[in-house]
Amino acid sequence: MSHPLVAAVWEQLGRRDVGNILREIIGEHAAELAVFQMQDDVSRIEPLIRPVLWINAIFDLQRAYLQGLTNVHDCHPYFLPYLLPSEAIFSTLMYLIRVKSDLFPSNTPAPPDFARHRHFIAQVLLGGIRLLLLRGDAIPPDLRFNLERAMRGAWHHPDLSGAESYLIMDLLPRAIDQIGSPELSKKQGALLISNNTSLPSFASGLYPFSIAPETLMTDLLTGIVANKTDHLTSFCTLFDIISAAEFALIQCHVDRRRISQEQGYSHVAASKVEEAFAQAQETRKKLVRTVMAAFDDEFSAPSLQVLATLILSHNAEGQPPLQTRRIRDSWTRLLRIRGVLEDSLGLLVRWLINRRVQMWDCNGELESISQDYQRHLTQWLQNASLPDPGARPQSGDKRTSILYAVDCPAVHMVPKALLEEQLTSRDTLYEHLQENPEFLTMNISCPLCPGDIRIQHARMIKPLGQVATALQDVPESKRNRRYSLADSASRDTTSQSSSTSHTTSLDPSEFSRSPVSPITRTLGFSDLMTKDSDTSVTELISPLSSNGSSDQLREKQGTRSLSRELKSVKIPFPSGASLFRKASTKQKLPRQPRSCFSTTGRTLLLWGAGTSWVMRFELSTAEGQRSKCHRYDVSGVQYAAAGDKRCAVIAAVGEHLELLIFDSTGTIADAYLTIETGLQNQSIPPICMTMSRNDRFLAFTIREEVRVYEVGVGAIRRVPLGEHFDQYPLLGEEQPSGAATVSRDGQYANHQPRLKALIERKIQFSVDAKHLVVATHLGDHCAYVDVWGWNAGQWIITPDKSRSFKLPSWTANDGDLTCVFYDSFHFAVIMTAFLGRESPLLVSLADPNIVSDPLSIKIVHAAQSPSGTRFVMANGAGEMYMCECKANTVLTPYPLKKASTKISLAAFKPGNLTLSFPQENEILAFWVKDGKLSLRAIRYSEGTETINDFDLRPDFDRLVVERVPAGNFPTQRRQNSSLSNQTVAEMEAMTPIRRPDMAELSAI
Repeated sequence: MSHPLVAAVWEQLGRRDVGNILREIIGEHAAELAVFQMQDDVSRIEPLIRPVLWINAIFDLQRAYLQGLTNVHDCHPYFLPYLLPSEAIFSTLMYLIRVKSDLFPSNTPAPPDFARHRHFIAQVLLGGIRLLLLRGDAIPPDLRFNLERAMRGAWHHPDLSGAESYLIMDLLPRAIDQIGSPELSKKQGALLISNNTSLPSFASGLYPFSIAPETLMTDLLTGIVANKTDHLTSFCTLFDIISAAEFALIQCHVDRRRISQEQGYSHVAASKVEEAFAQAQETRKKLVRTVMAAFDDEFSAPSLQVLATLILSHNAEGQPPLQTRRIRDSWTRLLRIRGVLEDSLGLLVRWLINRRVQMWDCNGELESISQDYQRHLTQWLQNASLPDPGARPQSGDKRTSILYAVDCPAVHMVPKALLEEQLTSRDTLYEHLQENPEFLTMNISCPLCPGDIRIQHARMIKPLGQVATALQDVPESKRNRRYSLADSASRDTTSQSSSTSHTTSLDPSEFSRSPVSPITRTLGFSDLMTKDSDTSVTELISPLSSNGSSDQLREKQGTRSLSRELKSVKIPFPSGASLFRKASTKQKLPRQPRSCFSTTGRTLLLWGAGTSWVMRFELSTAEGQRSKCHRYDVSGVQYAAAGDKRCAVIAAVGEHLELLIFDSTGTIADAYLTIETGLQNQSIPPICMTMSRNDRFLAFTIREEVRVYEVGVGAIRRVPLGEHFDQYPLLGEEQPSGAATVSRDGQYANHQPRLKALIERKIQFSVDAKHLVVATHLGDHCAYVDVWGWNAGQWIITPDKSRSFKLPSWTANDGDLTCVFYDSFHFAVIMTAFLGRESPLLVSLADPNIVSDPLSIKIVHAAQSPSGTRFVMANGAGEMYMCECKANTVLTPYPLKKASTKISLAAFKPGNLTLSFPQENEILAFWVKDGKLSLRAIRYSEGTETINDFDLRPDFDRLVVERVPAGNFPTQRRQNSSLSNQTVAEMEAMTPIRRPDMAELSAI
């Protein structure tokens, strides 16, 4: 079992709707189990065991929450919503017993290859029953009796191993009898105290973890082997210690990832985690070796067999902990179950991510409205009038009325008094702060963030008048009262994106993060507006700037409180009198519509900035034929591209960017992966994406990288550009061997570094999908063109396939490239830009001279024909040209006089007009104007032009209401269960819920 893989599971499971997740797993598994009973196919046993391992992962995380506590009542109140109730755990145990009976009936011997799978079900029961003991909730005696009777009956086998028989017939019945009794917890606590040992709690941090095994472990091992009457206490304590070692390593991996995203690997917190990881790893190694040495000596003891099986089936070292013959043999026998466990956890991660993606449409629109509201409210607060430096406060200390917004991840509002404490040792900054500056630059730790979170900038903010007045009446002793846990590096257990629940209403005081360890409770609006609440000044406005605030506004109490306190505030919403649009036949277009044609030119994609959908129009310009339409439901769309049948979408999910691949009529993604993380403090970078005509390759630019992926059936594989994965190789470093550029005088120069800042980059595949052209505009007023070829499983740049040239001196470095193409027949690159009279440019890779079309001005968009030698271009003067690349590498333009008639000049700007060239004699143009989605088909034959105009607005309106238009497509293939053995987990898309007309919210 890989600890990083379990850490990924914990990131996805650390959420408040874990009960819903458990029910969904059991529900889908029950359906699969019913099919198995009808088919009685032995090969289906292993796939049906995987959800049992999913349940075990949930039990493990639940035990981690309760580790080191007497019972659930000692749990920190922040973590209580993340715990499963005892009723759900008990029902799950009963279901697992039924699963065992269905997969391995007691009247038939278990298949030899699956006997260890049956044993593992018993181990999952051990984890679940231990979880009930940790909770300490009382369960009626009749229910406990039914659980024990069902368990004994299900395992009534003559071929049970000694370890399995010990679990079912001895250990677990003793444990079931102790459920709800405090005796076991008291005995365990006394045993640990007598050995000066304690298990760390989740609230205080699962690490650092260190237990000396020399004394305590010897006593525990002796207790479970020699004590025949009461060995339950020793076994549970030893079981908890081994689990605590595993949990510490898992939490280290969780925090490693979080810290690297938020602060970078060089941060001091990262070094603390590395030290704790090394310590926990060494402690775990000693514990495991001690237990396995005892097992090697007393291999016939069933209790040691249970622990040895648990250790060897979860061991992540890749080799036996001890190199003895008996342990090596046991290690080899458990090889298959380790592989099943690894595969199951990988499927669980993908299933949880897919579940989150599928839920986007449930509340995506309301979430968008909430975020829009939050953005305007935050902007209003930030733009509020600043205090007059010359004015004196009427009463009280002036410092209490001055807040500074700092640039920590939580954007805390820090009182001036706290900043003064931090700057006491810095005379210059302290004196500058006394002048109440509007802006302040420093390098100190945020006074309100746990750990060493550095801040560099602060801006003075004037708080709301009524809130400030109320806070002045709060005693100083109460202003800093809040939940506080011990300082530890293990703060967060999940990333922000994985903790957002789309099925459960969130408490007003909840952030969008999952449990954090340790945590500082930040109050929401419902707490903020209560006069008697013990809210500190430091927690006044920070929720307004946090990512989790959109979830806080969903609570009714918080919303009403907010509307009462801010009823006079006018928020500058976009057009429309109500937050909720009225039902109408004509649906609203996105405020910033974006579009692109597929590489083949026959498909149009339409979306908006941050919308929850991408519309696909398979165009047919033949008379009497209706265009086929489809809708992909994806929240947070940033960019989309299509090849022939496949569509690729980049979407923002919390702090992450995800890449999703759809079939032409698919309702869910065939494959997806996270391409960028840690966006909580960064804007989403500009993206240029393209897909090859054969749907095999996908490429996109993000920051300084050019990433290329090979797309298969249900899979995405990244392929390198040259020898590089992390950065485009020709940016800021020497070029690969053999690559050439052209200097100012037109001569080739090898190994010339490009050191200027990246302004813009455009990419495109050739029509035969064998070349990738990359055009780069750098801050040195130079443009660089590189042509990559597909060879031996990677993209390689070949000699004489790179050029550079100087842009005009008046060119602004604001990103004006519009398109780039590669003509593989003439070995030429065509690059268009919205620059001026120097565009388009035809760059021959065989001739150092740069060819520029003197007739063009400011190319808005362009497209390439299927042959690769003809191009259509639209310029800023409202003109369209068809250009043909001749044998002498001259771009010959032919004006299209009818093509641009009756098209508004406002459409001839970058981003407003999109062109495609689906056939050698057919051109398509698309633009949005006055609520119309206009599509123009231009046929060009022997100098004659024929145009036909279409309006796609009716199709768009229908797609907004209907998920998939009836009759347009063949019946969807049946989606395999995500619990089966498949590459990518999938779930059926949910029917969209129509938004109600909620007039009572119009006052918000």
